[in-house]
Amino acid sequence: MAARLAPIRAHFVGTLPPRRDRLVMFLALSGERAPEPAVMRQLQEDAHKIRGVAPTLGFDALGMVAAKADEILEPWRDTLDSLPLTEDVVHALANLLAEVEKLIVSA
Repeated sequence: MAARLAPIRAHFVGTLPPRRDRLVMFLALSGERAPEPAVMRQLQEDAHKIRGVAPTLGFDALGMVAAKADEILEPWRDTLDSLPLTEDVVHALANLLAEVEKLIVSA
């Protein structure tokens, strides 16, 4: 079973660098201005996809932090309006970035 999952796991890890880059860019600019709704929707979509796939592939810690980020970003999923950025959002995305980076480095 592990041998069959290896290429799928490798592909999943290969999808993480662009997501990491979006997180890095967002966190670097998060204190400068209100977040653009489109950026927040993209981050929510990234967290949602990671949440769904990571645990299935055995990346439980990543799946847990992605689930938290997905839940916190939910208000941006269907809105075109700018919403306030809270410390909880920044903290959840920083945790997600840390787990994504750990997985990329370890792969």
